[in-house]
This record gives sequence, structure tokens and C-alpha cells, in this order.
Amino acid sequence: MIIIDTLRLALRALLRNRMRTFLTMLGIIIGISSVIIMMSLGSSLTAVMNDTFSSMGTNSISVSGKWEREGGNWRMLHEMDMGDLAALREGCNRASVITPVVVTTMPLVFGNNSHSGRIEGGGEEHLKINNMAVERGCMFDSCDVLSYAKVCVIGRTVAEKLFADGEDPIGQTIRCGEVPVMVTGVLEHREKKFGYDFDDLVVMPYTTVMKRLTGNEYFDDITITCPSTADIEYTAAEIEQLMRYTHGLAPDDPIDVSINVQSETMEQLGDILSIVILVLSIIAGISLLVGGIGIMNIMYVTVTERTREIGLRKAIGARQRNIMLQFLTESVVLSLTGGLLGIVVGLGIYALAAAIIEQLPFTLNVGAILISFAVCTAVGLFFGWYPARRAANLDPIQALRYE
Repeated sequence: MIIIDTLRLALRALLRNRMRTFLTMLGIIIGISSVIIMMSLGSSLTAVMNDTFSSMGTNSISVSGKWEREGGNWRMLHEMDMGDLAALREGCNRASVITPVVVTTMPLVFGNNSHSGRIEGGGEEHLKINNMAVERGCMFDSCDVLSYAKVCVIGRTVAEKLFADGEDPIGQTIRCGEVPVMVTGVLEHREKKFGYDFDDLVVMPYTTVMKRLTGNEYFDDITITCPSTADIEYTAAEIEQLMRYTHGLAPDDPIDVSINVQSETMEQLGDILSIVILVLSIIAGISLLVGGIGIMNIMYVTVTERTREIGLRKAIGARQRNIMLQFLTESVVLSLTGGLLGIVVGLGIYALAAAIIEQLPFTLNVGAILISFAVCTAVGLFFGWYPARRAANLDPIQALRYE
């Protein structure tokens, strides 16, 4: 009952000066809303990153040439070739799929329609290791890879650009550069991620891309997938040993290829993202400190304004703890109300951003909300304690004489 009465008195005192109360809460509102926005954005970006990497496969290892800066220029220490592919296929015992990847960009033409698209060359397992699938038609097979077959599967964006008049792409021949290529399938739709269109893609046998389109004898990288994450570490070590042996490197020589484990890359990016969000949240939280100082300042003013009231209450029997509880309650109510409004404002801005940015999912971060409530309570108690103590320690005779 005492707590309810104290809360009622606190609300009455705060509502007596509504504008001053709102301006005092403004620092808390800005600080909490900023923290909510930062932490919620962190959750959304983490979800997007996990989804993107999952779509690329987390049990994969990418082996590519390593770049080195020499003087003012960059040079590649080693370019992946057929010898590397043969060594990996022969020596990686726990790998389930090993396929080279070559990437280029060329003009694509069908009839009067043209489009500049990304072309990926891979083996018959290329779609499987990248978690892609054919929606209509079929994927090329190992015979197509061995025979440099002029076949491809295309993404939905390419299909819409080249076959804008409604033709069925399956069985049609498009021109990639100057090379006619038959479309055997259309890929399933994949959502855009931050403006990148995963459907703007043509997939061909890597042999076709190298021999008929680019004339290159080297791969951009070789992708190795493992049956489970338990095999990743062993396979990565095995790859390094194979590359050292194949390239004639001594045990103490630096490796001349880059071995990138997808799951490790995801963890590293996650750690970097967490640090960035933490730093931004701390910066945003500085306004909470400003808001807390504002609460302390206004509580000092309140104590001064109500000195005679405090003296009167003490004269009729109020104890120090009653006076201190009243002013602490006012401080906490002020902070919590500002925090609640800050949470509403922060979630509103975050929801608006998620609605405008199509690729940004709305993820309700319950932890951020609970932390905000805890911080608001702590701010109210911390910055309200000293003014409340000062009020509680006032001499009742001197307080009654105060003008």
C-alpha cells in the first residue's frame, strides 16, 4: 500500500510540470531508441549473413590463388590449374564434391533482346554445392563437361530479360559473346540480398567457359565440400599438404594458395559484426549518460522547489526513508517512462527501416528490450539517489523556514 501511495505521489509530482518532465525524459528516449535500433539492426544483419552463407553451404572449402604485393603492384603467386584439380581429386579422401569454378561476364543475346550477365562455369555438381536447384528443364551432366558442350542453365532474371516476349527458354539458343549456347534449364528463384540479384546468372560447364569463351587455362577457385563439419578441419589440413607437395614447397615456405573455410569465414564476419554493433551501441548509449545527468539535475531542482513540503512532511512524522523512497520513485518513474517511449520509438524506426529496405528482416530483439528496461531502472536509481538522499537529510526546521 505504501508503494502504491508513493507511486501515486510521484506521478502527481511529475505531471505537475509536464513540459519539464518530457524534456528531462528526452535524453533517455533518444538513448534507448538508439540502442534498440543498433541492437535490432545487428540481429537483422546477423540473420541475413547466416541465411546468405547457409545458401552457399557451410561445409565447403574454397581454394584459390594467393595475391602478393610486390613493390607497387599485385601479383598472383599461383593460379589454380588442371594439375591442382587432379591432385585434390586424388588426395582429398573425405571430400564429397570437388569442382572448379570460373567466372566471367559477357553480353547475352536472344533475338532482339540483350543483357550483360554473370557467367559461372562449374562441374555437374555446381548447383548442389551452392544450394541451387533447377526449376524447369535439367542441369548439364559430366558428359557435357567432358565434351565442352555448348549448354547452360539460366537464372530467372536472365530469362526475363532475354525472353521478354514470353518464349519458353528451354531448348532455345542464346548467344554468349559470339558463342551459341542452348538453354537446358531455368534455375529456381533466389531472393535478392542488399541489392545483389542471385537470379542474374548463367551456369555452364567450366570446360566450355574456359575453352570456348575466355580461352583461360586457369580456374578462379576450386570448391571442395565435405559430408559434415567434422571433416572440415581435417580436409583443410589435407589440402594444404597436397598443395605444398604439388607446388614443390618446403614445410617452412609460405603457402602460395588461399584456403578459405566457409564456416570460419562466417564466424569471423559474425565476430566483426558483433564488435561493430557493440561499439555503435556504446556510442548511442552515451546519450543515456546525458539523459541521466538531466534526471539528476531536474531532481535537484525538484528538491529545492519542494523544500517546504519536505519539511512539513518530516514535521508530521515522515521518516528519512519515506522521503528518500518518494524521490527515488520519481526518478525511476521518469527514467522508465522515457525508456518505454524510447523502446516504442526505436522499434518504430526499426520497423520503418525494415519496411523500406526489402532485404532487411524485422527481428524482434527481446534481449535488447530487457536490457533497456534494466538500464533505465539503473539510471533512475543511480542518478536519483543523491538528490533523494539530499532531500531525506534536510533539517525539518530549516526546511520549513525556506523561502
